[in-house]
Amino acid sequence: MYRAIYSLIIILYCNTNTVNAQSTLGEANASLDAAQVKFLSFLDNFHGDKGIRSMMVDFCNNQVDSLQAAFNAIEPAGREEKIKSINTVKFFIQALRTTLERHKLELYDVPDALQKFPLIADAIVHKTPYREYVLGFGGRRTQLMADAFRQYPEGKILQYAADVRRLSVNPDNILPLLERQPEFPFIDTAILYVAEHSPMSIVDYVSTKNNRITDTIKHLNHPLLNQLLLLSGNRNATEIAPLAGEMALGKYTAEDIQKIRSSDVKGYYQLLVNTIQSNRSILLAGGPAGMQPALRAALKEKAIAFYVQPVNELHESKDPVRFASLRPLRVIDLYYLVISGEEELYTSSFLGIYKRIMQAIPAGSSDSLLTMVQYDQFRKFIRVCSHYNVLTDFLNHMPELSRVTLLKQFITGIEGNTESGLEDAMDVADAFAGLSVDPQYSGIVEQLLKDNRVRCELDKNYYGIRLYGILLDVFNMAHDPNEQKVIFSKLGNYELLPVEAVRDKKGVINQLVIFYGDKDGMTSFQNFLALFKDAKTWQVAAKPQWIEINSISGSQPIKIFANRPLSHEDHLDEEAQLAMLQYMKETEAEAGIIIHRGHSYHLASTLNYLQPNMKLAILGSCGGYKNILTVAEKSPAAQVVATKQVGSKLINDPMILMVNDYLLHSRDIYWPDAWTKMGARFASSNFTHDLFAEYVPPYRNLGLFVIRLYNYDEASF
Repeated sequence: MYRAIYSLIIILYCNTNTVNAQSTLGEANASLDAAQVKFLSFLDNFHGDKGIRSMMVDFCNNQVDSLQAAFNAIEPAGREEKIKSINTVKFFIQALRTTLERHKLELYDVPDALQKFPLIADAIVHKTPYREYVLGFGGRRTQLMADAFRQYPEGKILQYAADVRRLSVNPDNILPLLERQPEFPFIDTAILYVAEHSPMSIVDYVSTKNNRITDTIKHLNHPLLNQLLLLSGNRNATEIAPLAGEMALGKYTAEDIQKIRSSDVKGYYQLLVNTIQSNRSILLAGGPAGMQPALRAALKEKAIAFYVQPVNELHESKDPVRFASLRPLRVIDLYYLVISGEEELYTSSFLGIYKRIMQAIPAGSSDSLLTMVQYDQFRKFIRVCSHYNVLTDFLNHMPELSRVTLLKQFITGIEGNTESGLEDAMDVADAFAGLSVDPQYSGIVEQLLKDNRVRCELDKNYYGIRLYGILLDVFNMAHDPNEQKVIFSKLGNYELLPVEAVRDKKGVINQLVIFYGDKDGMTSFQNFLALFKDAKTWQVAAKPQWIEINSISGSQPIKIFANRPLSHEDHLDEEAQLAMLQYMKETEAEAGIIIHRGHSYHLASTLNYLQPNMKLAILGSCGGYKNILTVAEKSPAAQVVATKQVGSKLINDPMILMVNDYLLHSRDIYWPDAWTKMGARFASSNFTHDLFAEYVPPYRNLGLFVIRLYNYDEASF
């Protein structure tokens, strides 16, 4: 480090803005030294993963000095080039510190960023290819590099890449980005990405727009885009577009696909399944994934519409009638019904499909099913089997060696991607409910978790060490209920929701209830109002866009704000929600409880209303359980009640009534007792019993414990 030479200048730069470019090489070096001092000072108070902290300290003390010396010695580079290269190192450690302080960088992205930065820097400074070093970067790491290299032309390219990688979560946002940035250098790649992931976005865009983007789409002369262009104005485009890749290869025409769709429901569904499997083979052989995301979305839609909903609706019919539509399907088709329709399947519907799968595969070889589907989304299948308590049955119908192999595949490797590792860990944890209490499998699972943690320790993979350490804690909790005290000592007691926790500063319990203006939403709203018809207990004040329900008896004041389910097509329901929230803000009514009433596709909108102060979230939609990651991020202290499968007013309304009865009388909710009482209430009907069985109380929410433990140690840095 150049501190001995520039000590006086360091003091100056520690107290000034060092982001601006320096005019002399000495100033540039002093500015970098100052940034090192600040970064090391930041690390002195850093309470995250100790291994990663150690890596950052070493990088700042040694690697930064090495880069600084190397860039000062570049020949025959001129002064400006040397200054620029030294600034790049400074910008990197400044950006790293800032993003960690603001929690805008996943901590476990840091080791890879530290390893790749010197390679990228050397390549950009010496004008050699750097692309191989940023492959696999998500939006966060790409943004970090864009900030570091912002004085180079490559920095702008990296910024474009960071923007697209962030937006790729929702491909529909990419075309508007291209409109805003006419100089975007990867327009061809971005358009093809949209075509593969959301083909109807291309079809709709060229049907309604006429600009430079549509000109580019038309002039690229790409086989896939050409097929989508031909669908502009075709009223059957939504059925055809997901298979545009097959059309581009000459396997089908649009007319072929439409003929199958209109005359052969089974044939169209199986065409989607076959194409997904064909793409899977190509991917496993090292080829591109093709239109797999679009195909999966189409398959999910058709699986639910063609088979899942009809089977659900016939839940009171005898099995030969109820499952008649499934008779022509192959076992591979049934597999995709399970993983595509998981959020919508009734318990009895799943069990009927599972029974037919097991009857269709060779006895004692249930693992042959996964071989047949090339292990496509097998973790999801295992998770679904776990939800319905048939995982051990599925394992028991395969050879012993295959059981161990499958569990090993399920548990191993979740640390490989920091973008999805936490969700994969949640899937593993959800399977503990059945595996941890089965003597045949609990020992195997525990040993696999320990082996993977040791493997990650040897590899110094801190992300893996963290994930498998958490999974061991959660496994122990699931295996031995007494162990939950260890987790509750860190996170709080999830068996108990104290009344005090959901009160606002005025002592009132405010509840935010969100409805949507479709047919089901309107029905749910009327059912909800009926819960508060007792005029001795509740007073209902009607507003044009929402209702306000106030308690007038009981020892605890309660205010419930519920928007009216006005027209969803005209966005009037959203306007009502926002107006209600503004009113609550103006009257200082801070909600401690949020309740979602509506279909699963509305849930993302409701989750936008989560606030850090909320302590209870009741997600009444199908598959609401899958959204606990979002709840944990936006409302870190909230307990969550949600269903893994079908949400129903038959469960939601009595649950809301029960919660309010506790709170109205200033009684803390002890969830084990409350859950037992509700279970007894729903036991009179097999249908409601099965629906309630899929609801998860806060103290059994193993996936949520994974998230909360993951965030626990980072809370203070």
